[in-house]
Amino acid sequence: MPLELRDLAFSVLAMGACLLVGAVVVNLAAPTRRSRLRTPVLLYALYVGLAGVLTIARVLEYALATAWIDFLARVAAGFCATTLVVLGGVEVLLPRLGVRLLAIAGDLLSAVGFVVVVVAVAASTGMNATSALASGTVVAAVLTISLQSTLGNVIGGVALQLDGTVQVGDWVQLEGGRQERVAAIRWRHLVVETRDGDAIVVPNSALLTTAITILGRRAGVDHPHRRTVYFRLDRRHNPGHVLGVVQDALAASPVRGTVAIPGPDCYLADLGKDVLDSNVLYAVRVWTSDFERDLVVESEVRVRVHAALCRDGIELGTPATMFVNADAESPPGLPVRDRDRAYQVIRGVDLFEPLTEAECRQVAAALQFVPFASGEYVMRQGRAARHLYILASGTVEVRLDVDGREQPVATLQAPDLFGEMGLLTGAPRTAGVVALGPVECYKLDHDAFEAVLLSRPEVAGELAAVTARRQAQLATAREGRDERGGTDRSGETARILARMREFFGLAG
Repeated sequence: MPLELRDLAFSVLAMGACLLVGAVVVNLAAPTRRSRLRTPVLLYALYVGLAGVLTIARVLEYALATAWIDFLARVAAGFCATTLVVLGGVEVLLPRLGVRLLAIAGDLLSAVGFVVVVVAVAASTGMNATSALASGTVVAAVLTISLQSTLGNVIGGVALQLDGTVQVGDWVQLEGGRQERVAAIRWRHLVVETRDGDAIVVPNSALLTTAITILGRRAGVDHPHRRTVYFRLDRRHNPGHVLGVVQDALAASPVRGTVAIPGPDCYLADLGKDVLDSNVLYAVRVWTSDFERDLVVESEVRVRVHAALCRDGIELGTPATMFVNADAESPPGLPVRDRDRAYQVIRGVDLFEPLTEAECRQVAAALQFVPFASGEYVMRQGRAARHLYILASGTVEVRLDVDGREQPVATLQAPDLFGEMGLLTGAPRTAGVVALGPVECYKLDHDAFEAVLLSRPEVAGELAAVTARRQAQLATAREGRDERGGTDRSGETARILARMREFFGLAG
């Protein structure tokens, strides 16, 4: 029996009040789900419209129309109430209790609720529920035939969510090699976000018929993803030596964003195809779990490889037609065009103040250019060495290992030097040094500096005094004490001078 006008008005107001309360709760407790309020609002608007039409039909005394409109109005009200209850329970209450259901669970519960509402309303209004369901079955069969593609997408969405193979937040590789992040799984489609800030809509049916790669997952368990970086060198370089240089550099200073296990490796990917193809192809493989920055990780790997090759004097691949007198050996030390810059850097460092201009130019000619990438270790504490580094550009941080933990104790900016005790006395490194950004250094070996000392042994005393002063300054920074607190500079100078004479074989 149709509702009285007074009851109908009360029902409209009560349903509006429930909708308003539900909207407030969702906005306060789950603001990210407020878009889900659109469905109950539309159903409520439909209910209000049908209530108005029902009122007009009753005034005009259209009995048959009144019965059907009353039925539809009650169904709209029931649907609105069902969506509100499901929204409040699945999207607000259960997450607050720590229970999270699949996104499709709310839709399935709503669908079941809709069926219950139709049957209940049909029973309450005196309509034949069996006939209504039979008619619905016929309509559903017609829709199934005409909407096969849409239903395929819906079935695909149900399968994806219930199976759980693809989840929101996963990085997937689609056809064409594009790697994107899954943003949402809907009934009809999958939404993936690109690294460029765009969104791609992929029909669910396509995912069920084509193979997709889920990055960073193996046998259902999260696993790092491997990235491969290629580079070419010419045939003149020994592949075994190249592999060792690159692997040692990557192992000594891991690239940010990569994992230690499995660690990086380098291998020979391909030899030149013919005599005119002088390049040999190498590949570096690293493992990363940072899919958002994987291209940046690849870039940092390339920077590390380039720096390691430059430090070892290995040039990148050159076409065969560019080779001129390839068998001729390059003279040791810096090219002539770079010696003036090295000389200017040397003149700005206090250790070389006792040297004459000619001696500084002799040292500059013997230097080796050694760049370092950001985050690389230039020196390791405790390592034995017979050379020092002259900082030409950039900034490095001096770190001290205390009980297995590294602590920064000083920052050096170009022009400066470090590692002088290794050059002058052969002492192990007392601290580690890390590049804080792209750094350019010159390396001076023991053998190259020995010629300067042997030609003028008296300069050893001045070098020892400068070295003692620098060591005291480093100790001050490391221990946080006042250098004037009684350091025996003369005694330290004598000790360093004695070790220098022994190390270089100078007369006492």
